[in-house]
Parts: sequence; structure tokens; C-alpha cells
Amino acid sequence: MKMTLPFLLVACGAYAASPEIENFSVEQNPNTHIVRVAFSLTEKAVVTLDVVTNGVSIGADNYSNFRDAAAPRGASPAGRVIAAGPHVWTWRPSRNLPKKVFDPGEVGVRLKAWSLDAPPDYMVLDSASYSNATFYASVEDLPDGGIKTPSNPTNAEEIAALASDVYRTTKLVLRKIPAAGVKWRMGSPTSEADRISDETPHYVTLTNDYYVSIYPVTYWQYAKFVTTSDATYSIYPKNWTSYVSYRGDFGTGKYCWPENGHDVAPSSSLGLLRKKTGFRFDFLTEAEWEYACRAGTTGRWCDNSSNPSNVAWSSSSFSGTVNSIQVGLKQPNAWGLYDMHGQIYEWVLDQYGSYGSASVIAPVGATGNITNRVARGGTCRRPYKNTRSAQRYNYKGTDFSDTVYGSGWGMRISCPASLPDWMR
Repeated sequence: MKMTLPFLLVACGAYAASPEIENFSVEQNPNTHIVRVAFSLTEKAVVTLDVVTNGVSIGADNYSNFRDAAAPRGASPAGRVIAAGPHVWTWRPSRNLPKKVFDPGEVGVRLKAWSLDAPPDYMVLDSASYSNATFYASVEDLPDGGIKTPSNPTNAEEIAALASDVYRTTKLVLRKIPAAGVKWRMGSPTSEADRISDETPHYVTLTNDYYVSIYPVTYWQYAKFVTTSDATYSIYPKNWTSYVSYRGDFGTGKYCWPENGHDVAPSSSLGLLRKKTGFRFDFLTEAEWEYACRAGTTGRWCDNSSNPSNVAWSSSSFSGTVNSIQVGLKQPNAWGLYDMHGQIYEWVLDQYGSYGSASVIAPVGATGNITNRVARGGTCRRPYKNTRSAQRYNYKGTDFSDTVYGSGWGMRISCPASLPDWMR
């Protein structure tokens, strides 16, 4: 006899017709313990999964062995792009669970369908299979312990015990930023302490959501995802790299933002990353960077505090001899992005130029100054006042080190929050 289990069904979509899940059923065989989930999709979609007991998730590590009965043995189909039509997923409950056979009402299965134009909030890429992206509805759904920030960043044992080192090394985690249609104030008000004259406040409306990496790309990730010729393996951010090296030589008449859009040299760091993953990774525009950094705040730092030590590094909070710090040791902002303040300079796409005060839509930045590019975030070698959300830096795109402060440049990658054609 098979027992029918309760289930939860949610369809999610935006910007396009929502995919729907139909003919959904869940049952368990009490002899084999196998849970069978059957459903049909009205159109191709990303389908995320959760298993709950008494309304509480049992954790992704306990249901990662879901399999599609019609697919070859391998990775779980959950969080992947799934074809339209009927599907049967099977699951043998983990040995770590207290029970293997569930009573009616004791466990539920939650499926959610997401449009390819509005995928889930988190995307994870694994260096073991570069283009096989997996999607998750929330950070708590990520396997391997999820993202965990130490409560005491100076405690060496706690840092060593971080559950999320995999997301600093062999996997890339990207968060979807809900930006489409939001009007917000960029720059700093004239009353803000330590503001610089080139931070003219003005209203910006971005037109699209986008994914952004939760950390600056680390040395380990760079070696795994970009080029194995970089043999440095550490969870410090990749540093000492010029804009030109990351994107290509804009002086050749190619690879120049905004004139050539998102074109990058195939041999550049971003070109190699695109080739391996199939995603159009690039820097953020300056407006996208500040919007992501602020996460809805309007103050000097992303926590709206006057003492940013919980979210920012600075020359007064860090006295080491290196020019950057292991990623993820401070608290993230409200959108789960780490190290936006005082870690390393982060290149953004824009040419350097003064802001106007007029409202703008999806700004691409200045033109006519291709040599000079904007960097954001500041470094741990600078005072807190130079790590503010609105702080701008003007450097040559060929620069790779700040000899005055002993710091270099890194990258935080971004891509559209609409899946590429090859996944459709």
C-alpha cells in the first residue's frame, strides 16, 4: 500500500506567462521508503523543491538525492531548467532523518515553477560542471551548509569552521537583485559627512533585475573558473588586475563600454569565464553597483550606521600586512552581498565622468573618457570614510595597483536575471 502525502504547490512567474504545474501527486511506498513525486509542466521552467515537516524545511542536504526517473543517474533535477511535459521524481529519505516512513500530515513536498525570464533569487555555478547552473529560492536552501558568517571574525577556529568555504572556492553564488522599475537616489546628499564633490545626488531607475556574485571573485574561484594558469588558491579576492585584463583592450576600438556594449575580448578574464559557463558575465554598471550595495538604504554604508565596523573593513579595523582580507568575514547587506565596503577596489563598467542632477533611466555612464574608469568599494587600506556607498574612484583602466595605499583591483561579476538562449 502506498500512502498519499500532503504537498504544497506554487507557481511563480513574471515578465512572461507563468509556467504552471499540473497533475501533481506525492506518495510513499512504506516498504521501500521511496517517495514518488509526479507532475506536469505547461512550459519549460526552473523548478525548485523543498521538503518540510510541520512547515519547517528539513534542509537541502537531506533531500539532495531526488532523482528524475527518466533521466540518467546524476545530479538532482531540482533547481534546474525542466522541459515541459510529465515528470516523475523519486526520493529515498536520508539516513540522517529520524524516520524513513512518514505518517499522513507529517511531511510535505513543495514545488515552485519559475519563468525563465524571472528565475529564482540564487544561482550557483559549480566548477565541476561549469554551465550546469542550479537555482535556489532562498539562501537557506543552498546545500553544503549554506552561507554562514562568523559571529567573531577574529576567532581563528570559527573562521576555519565556516560551513560555506565551498562557495568561496569551487562554486560561484550569485544573488538576484530586484531592480526593475525601482526609482532610487544615487550619489550622496550635500549633508553627508566626508562626501566628495563628484557624488551629485540624482534619481535613477533601472530597467532590469540582474544577478551579482555575493563575494568579489576569489583567487581560488579565478583559478577554477577563469584560467588554471593562475595557480594561487586562497579565499582572498583576486587582486592586482587591470580593467583591460578583465575585459579587453578598449584602446583598440573594441571592448569599450558603453560604445561596444558588453563585448569582451575572448582571451580576457571575462571572455574565458563566458566561454566556460555560457553566461554573459561582466562588471556591473556604476548605477547597478551602488543600487546593489545600498540594498534599499540611503546612509553612508549599507547598514545605515554611523559606525560601519559590522559591514566594512578599513585601515582602522585591519592592521595586517596583506592588501585584502578573506571574503565573507563581515555581515552582508540586506540582499546577502558581502564585502561591499573596504575589501578591495571593484572595477565597474563606466568611464569616469561627473554626474548630472537630472533623473536618468538605466544609465551607462560617461563617454569620451575611455582611458579613465570607475572603481567602487574602497579597500581595507583606506579609512572608513573612503568606503562609503557613494564613494567613487577614478583610475586608468590599465592600472592594476594603487601604490599609495598598497591595494589592487578585483571584480564582482554580474549577468542578466533572464536565462540565456542556450538554456531555453
